[in-house]
Amino acid sequence: MKKHRISTTISQKHWGLLNKHVEKYETQQKALERALECLESSSRRSPVLTREEKLWVHISRTKSACIIQKDYLRMLMKITDIELQKEYVSQYKPVEYTTEYYFQKPLKECSLKEVIDGIVINARISNWYDTVDYTDDDGHYTLKITHSLGLNTSKLVNIAIESVFETYGAKTENTISEKTVFIKIFKY
Repeated sequence: MKKHRISTTISQKHWGLLNKHVEKYETQQKALERALECLESSSRRSPVLTREEKLWVHISRTKSACIIQKDYLRMLMKITDIELQKEYVSQYKPVEYTTEYYFQKPLKECSLKEVIDGIVINARISNWYDTVDYTDDDGHYTLKITHSLGLNTSKLVNIAIESVFETYGAKTENTISEKTVFIKIFKY
């Protein structure tokens, strides 16, 4: 095995650590080689977080996420006050906020596709829905959401998403049912 000679200086703190590990690994060479191997294996084990994972971390820190059974969520949605929810969305614009956080720029600086991508990623990580996707159709995008949480959930989703596109300045056409939300978002 080919060996390479190195020469360097280290701080007093690291000199103490090296000497501590020399006791375990017998030589400075073995202690340094083991430290380098640990650095290499730890970098493979902790990959860089995806944007979606970073958003999850952010949401957990802002105490916006909670664990709740879907049956209980369905019951809460059934009894929710839609008018009160409209007021909340109008005042706090939660989907606008999470979209801006995700892209790290104001909503108005996002492209229409970025706005839709932000809505989709936020909807997916909320784990409320069965499916969330969109298609790029002639002259418009179609956002498609399916769920099993009842009509009030469709109404609430529609309110929150309409708020985003109203703020952004995009024209939409919506169709909702007890289990679906379809929104056409017209391109400029």
